[in-house]
Amino acid sequence: MEIVFKHSNNSYSINQSSGKSLSIPYYYNGDQPSFYNADKGSAKPMEQNGFIGLVKDKAGCNVMNINQNIHCTGTHTECAGHIMSDSISINDVLNHEYYLTELISVSSISALETNEKYHVSFSKEDRVITKGMIEGKIPEIASGLIIRTLPNLLSKMNQKYDTTNTIFFTKEAIKYIADCKIRHLVVDMPTIDKYDDDGKLGNHHLFFENNPPYKKTITEMAYIGNEIMDGSYLMTIEIPPMVLDAAPSRPFIFDIKDND
Repeated sequence: MEIVFKHSNNSYSINQSSGKSLSIPYYYNGDQPSFYNADKGSAKPMEQNGFIGLVKDKAGCNVMNINQNIHCTGTHTECAGHIMSDSISINDVLNHEYYLTELISVSSISALETNEKYHVSFSKEDRVITKGMIEGKIPEIASGLIIRTLPNLLSKMNQKYDTTNTIFFTKEAIKYIADCKIRHLVVDMPTIDKYDDDGKLGNHHLFFENNPPYKKTITEMAYIGNEIMDGSYLMTIEIPPMVLDAAPSRPFIFDIKDND
């Protein structure tokens, strides 16, 4: 099915069959990425009054109880409620809309190689994404931005993240992204902040509290396949209706055809 849409007096179209998922499949009781040594997500059959929620010998049905750390074990989308005491829900913030989105691939550098800053001191193992890497690459009409880090290895599907391999953004990079009016940021890292920044989450505050404050999202632990080229796309983000600060998610991007 082809969908035609207009933005700023320009007409575009997408073929819905061209959608590409940017999420890591979640294997309960299997391999998963891990941040902060979080317990793996698991799925176990419900047991109640002699009932076991597992198909066995062609009888019964599968009814699973799941245990899942949303922020630390898979692709998820979060809102300002992640860092604020206000009851801000991802279910209220994220609507089923389509966003003009730019995909940019970058190679991180040692934090000691840049003059850009962060709100706590850099250490020798820190690797960062800078404003200089993305400046001038975000179209004015874009409301979504996808950052793919290079090298783009399949090991991101089950990477164990710690202080030595968690890439993050400089303060200037996040301020630039916010100043470009990006509302939906998608990254393939587990966080936009340093692994340990004394609990400040300064980049999260900088992104979410920049105007407008509560209609933005960050999707973390995405995976952008190597077959997907840098450039402009239309994006939508699917989530279950969880009334929490974040939910497991499936960002989809679609190739755009300019009708003008």
